[in-house]
Amino acid sequence: MKFAFAGLLTLAASALAFPTRGDHGSHGGQTLPWDDKSVYEKHTIKAKGIEASFMEYGAVITNLWVNDKHGVKRDIILGWDDTTQYNVNPQHPYFGALVGRYANRIKNGTFEVDGTKYYTPINEHGVDTLHGGLTGTDRRNWTITDKGEDYVVFEMFSEAGDQGFPGNLLTKVKYSVNDNAQWTIEYDGTPDADTPILMSQHTYWRLDAFTSSDATVKDHVMQIKADKFIKCDEYEVPTGEISTVKGTPLDFTEPKAIGKDLLKAQECGTNCTGYDNAWVITDPNPKEKTLVVYSPVTGIELSINTDQVAYQFYSCVTMDGTIPIKKTQLDNGAKHKMVEQYGCFVLEAENYIDGINNPQWGEQYTGLVKAGDKYTQKTTYTFGIHK
Repeated sequence: MKFAFAGLLTLAASALAFPTRGDHGSHGGQTLPWDDKSVYEKHTIKAKGIEASFMEYGAVITNLWVNDKHGVKRDIILGWDDTTQYNVNPQHPYFGALVGRYANRIKNGTFEVDGTKYYTPINEHGVDTLHGGLTGTDRRNWTITDKGEDYVVFEMFSEAGDQGFPGNLLTKVKYSVNDNAQWTIEYDGTPDADTPILMSQHTYWRLDAFTSSDATVKDHVMQIKADKFIKCDEYEVPTGEISTVKGTPLDFTEPKAIGKDLLKAQECGTNCTGYDNAWVITDPNPKEKTLVVYSPVTGIELSINTDQVAYQFYSCVTMDGTIPIKKTQLDNGAKHKMVEQYGCFVLEAENYIDGINNPQWGEQYTGLVKAGDKYTQKTTYTFGIHK
């Protein structure tokens, strides 16, 4: 792929402003993101029946505790015990991070706004941009600007040209919990130039906290109120087609075990068996639960309300038993020590993936935010015991 000279300058400027993990050489006494150890400190918020910890690096959620059907408090997400590993470990798969500016894929690492082409770093398969580039929002230090017992607010400034995106953007994200055992995420950002924005939370879930005898989440039961999905090519990049789930392994319109059709699901790229797809919500309504999943072992149920129009569901296809389970889980009855293939899942509430390159879907799905307009998003996770 040929890059315009202006595009190369933009990428170069972005790389200089925000060095990648490989640039650990001399930096003239500057404090770089990986030098500031305070960004790895945990900040905990809590309410009745729920407790969560976060850190400034990547605005990452490191732990989330809710009660199981026996009243035992369980940490139901994946992560690292040593929080510096979220930065330096090469196996870091966006654990618990906020991903953006533009989550998921951007075909060919390029898009057009107002007749101008922009170029973002190619960081997946050699053909596309994944989760905002080499140093997306998951690789940046956010700043806590407000905190209470049950909430914390993070801010991050991304200057024009960061990872090739136009416009300066200050993003605020508020995490809050309440006595209904709910975790809510609220996003707020206003760019000073037209730019695509598609942010999401990349939590890796395990609702049985690894206490099941099965190393996988195949027994977790899920329902997604979505009758269509976005077709992708061999690199998991959208083809532009939106297809029905009816008669396919991707049909979760009725509750079913994740494992029921898991090994028949092959819509997630070359040599991929499992789920890594974007489901289109049939009737988006933030007042209604559009996704529900529970573990039969702990009884813990997660339901999601969102003002977004799609979910990316990833069944941890590429996990290979090399990432350890957290001490909070090992000390609380976990029956496994490593995360195996299909041993977790991710649920990204978001807009249509790569909508910026598929304007035929409709302007509201491109993720394009006009200069001075506000980008907002709200997603609530509700926890309870399945009945």
